[in-house]
Amino acid sequence: MKLYTHPLSGNAYKSELLLSHLGADFEKITIDIFKGEHQTDEFKKLNPNCKIPVLVDGDFVMWESNALLFYIGRKFAPNPYFPEDPEQFGSVAQWVVFGKTTLDTPLALARFWTKYLPSDKVDAVALEQKRAEGLAALEVFNGCLAGREFLADSYTIADIACYPYVALAHEGEIDISKYPEVVKWVKRIESQPGFVSMG
Repeated sequence: MKLYTHPLSGNAYKSELLLSHLGADFEKITIDIFKGEHQTDEFKKLNPNCKIPVLVDGDFVMWESNALLFYIGRKFAPNPYFPEDPEQFGSVAQWVVFGKTTLDTPLALARFWTKYLPSDKVDAVALEQKRAEGLAALEVFNGCLAGREFLADSYTIADIACYPYVALAHEGEIDISKYPEVVKWVKRIESQPGFVSMG
């Protein structure tokens, strides 16, 4: 199994974190996105969308970070990260989708525009809008975490899907300290067996 990744990619890190929790053997292949290696003809054969991560498992190739979590979870089932019960799975799927559609986008864009783009290339109004959207998503997230340790009650791919860009929110100058349930959730994830830091 090969995972095409980059050390600064929160999306690629999701798969790496799950594979680490599972104790799975995989080869990590770094694609230097800053040098345009994701735009080469060779890489386009793996992912015509020219993004990381990409997972190659034998002859099977797939991409899209949260979809990879479902595949890896199913491949190594049974495991605690990928519930078989329909209701538990439904709850997990709900949070995986929320993570990608509502949480990741504003947090990731605020991070990228703040940390990796020259200030004269950033639309200040759009940046503040993304920060506001990120804070609104974190408000919902914080409320839903009240009274529970993890998103779907136990630690699953739902948490893994949502964790990276929440943990990196400060790089987009978004302060999560005002959301105590979120802060506690981040710390719980970082104390899980098999946890690896991004990078």
